[in-house]
Amino acid sequence: SIAWHFSRSRSVLEQWADEHGFEILHSEYRNLVRGPFFWTTSRGQTVYYVRVRDRQGSERSGWVRCGGWFLGLMTDKVEVRWEDEL
Repeated sequence: SIAWHFSRSRSVLEQWADEHGFEILHSEYRNLVRGPFFWTTSRGQTVYYVRVRDRQGSERSGWVRCGGWFLGLMTDKVEVRWEDEL
């Protein structure tokens, strides 16, 4: 189940990036330090700190939470908090 958890989490992250036209330049799975999602993340969700590039070549960094509160990674839900908007 641990292997599925990490595989599914990465899949959700990559699907989100692809759907929004981002290339993931760097990603860090965050277990303890979860940035703006620290107090609101359930056990079934995962948080990444990412740096992405959009189609125009602009780069952004931010926090990405994968999965829903109740069903965790059984859903494709993704929430993002960009560093430049915090």
